[in-house]
Formats: sequence, structure tokens, C-alpha cells
Amino acid sequence: MRGLLLAHWQLKVVSLLLAVGLWGFVASAERTEIALAVPVEYIGLQGPLILDGPRRESVDVLLEAPRWAAERVSPATVRVRVDVRALREGDNLVHLLPESVEAPPGVRVMRVTPTWTSLRAARAEVRTVPVVPRLLGRPAPAHVVGRVTVTPATVQIMGPRTTIEAQAAAETLPVDVSGLRAPATQAVGLALPDSVTVVERRTVDVTVDIRPEGAMQDERAGERQR
Repeated sequence: MRGLLLAHWQLKVVSLLLAVGLWGFVASAERTEIALAVPVEYIGLQGPLILDGPRRESVDVLLEAPRWAAERVSPATVRVRVDVRALREGDNLVHLLPESVEAPPGVRVMRVTPTWTSLRAARAEVRTVPVVPRLLGRPAPAHVVGRVTVTPATVQIMGPRTTIEAQAAAETLPVDVSGLRAPATQAVGLALPDSVTVVERRTVDVTVDIRPEGAMQDERAGERQR
């Protein structure tokens, strides 16, 4: 049996190598076109300028990949990163190049649609505004909402001058107090326009004092007597 296996072993090795090579050639020769809608990430904009107004959030990308690489192509593995560090204040026309598409190895970018997009850059302004908590729902029966505190009470926001000047306060995302019977603290984000960002921390702590209705009335009566 061993002799049969070793007989003409050179020919068997050559046949195996030819089979592997043929499989590799076929696998690489069979190429598939894949169309995806890919989100766009704008990078590189620093200094006094920020993006202002609406912008293209996604583009259509046409890819070509061999069979072995096509399985790796998905919206999670393909992204478009557009370098906008050369933008000037005002309206800009930006070229969307295939080189801006990041894809898995073996995948070739054939086309990006559209090939151009407009972006507006504005000079950034920084302003300190108070944080206003927003509550959602009602506490448990016979319980009421008492004092509501926010930490920090103010935040620094950055955005286009016209937007910042109109932003008198930063409202929190809804804090749900539905069914609560005791004080609670939640870390929540801020509801800001798309062109406005927080300079430092992105969340604030909102503490809501929930008490039985009778206890709250007694406390208010004591304060009136003082």
C-alpha cells in the first residue's frame, strides 16, 4: 500500500500543484461587480473652520472583486473618507475620488457617484450656554417631580457664527422619569443642530428628585413657615 502511494510521487505533486494553480486562476478570473451605498466621512478640517449646512451623507460606490474577496465586501468594510483640509471659508466644490474609498484587499473601486459634492465652510465661534433638562413621562402614582439639577450647569458649544448666536441654551435629550419612585441620575447627551458640537464633554448628568406627593407638600409648607 505504501509503495502504491509513493509510486510516481513526482507526477502526483506536479498534478496537485497544477490543480491548486488552476483553482487560483479560476477564482481570480471570476470577478463580480458590487454596488453599495456608503456613508461619507469628512476628515482633516481643523483650525477656525467647520462644516456648515447640509452635506452629502452617502455616495454610491461600484466595486469589482474576485470571488474570494467579494465575500468580505459589505457596508461595514467599505467606507469613504474625504479629506477636506483644503476647504476655504464659503462654498466649496469637492471632488469625490475612487482613492477616497477604503475597501478590503483585492477589491477595486471602479466608480463613485456622484463625483462632485458641494460643501460650505464657516468660521467657528465658541459660546458658553446653560443646559436645560428635558423630562419625559410621569413618575409613579402619588409621586411628583421635585428639584432637577444638571451637572455641569453650562457647556461650551462650537458652531457657525449665525447658528451659535441663535443658540441661547443647550437642551438635553429626553430624561425618562416614567414610573419612578425615588431620585435618579442619568447621563444624557445634548440636542444640538447638526453644525453645532460640544467643545469638551458630550454628556451631562441630570438628577431628578422624585418624592411622594405628601412629602413634597410638607416640605413646601415648612418653607413657607420660615
